[in-house]
Amino acid sequence: MYIDSANEKEIVEAFEYGIIKGVTTNPTILLKEKKERLKQIESILRINNTTLFVQILGDTSKEMMNDALFILNNFSKDNLILKIPITLEGLKVIKQLRNEKKEVKILGTVIYSANQGIAAGIAGVDFVAPYVNRMLVNSIDAYLEISKMKEYFSNHEINCQIMGASFKNANQVSEALISGADTVTVPLDILKQFASNDLAIHAVEVFNQHGKELNNINKMGNE
Repeated sequence: MYIDSANEKEIVEAFEYGIIKGVTTNPTILLKEKKERLKQIESILRINNTTLFVQILGDTSKEMMNDALFILNNFSKDNLILKIPITLEGLKVIKQLRNEKKEVKILGTVIYSANQGIAAGIAGVDFVAPYVNRMLVNSIDAYLEISKMKEYFSNHEINCQIMGASFKNANQVSEALISGADTVTVPLDILKQFASNDLAIHAVEVFNQHGKELNNINKMGNE
């Protein structure tokens, strides 16, 4: 599971729960912090020496490739994974990176269909990120599309992880994972929804209250 945020306080808190493997970002998320792009990337990479996913910018394959090289020239490849949109221009960039920089890890992003995900897997990406809630809003069965990708990757021995993204609530996260997503990336509020439960919190409060009463009985017995 990954945290989908560029806010350093949120990232630090998310790592405290012990279930986060890294950080995903996109231009919209970075823009919210009102800080220079490279400085944000540098700051996030310092947190727990984390793995960071950074989206490549550009309308054409040339623009995207130039931005990819710009990012790679400024940061170590060890903890950096490039997010490349799965469009025709994006596929050209993936091909070029696979030919020239095989060691670079790539996530295929902006995926709204199994077709896109399968194309990305064939192209050689390491991850694909289907946009679950955005698909559902557009009357696309996101969970069926995820299961199709999973089946194709399994049948053809394609080593590509499905990372569910774009969630509105914790139930969508569970459904994506059950449908075949290998992992997910979520904002902090949905991470908290997913990993906790109001009934569980209430049960703990009752147990703790009973524990205090039990301690009082023990103290009375020792007097």
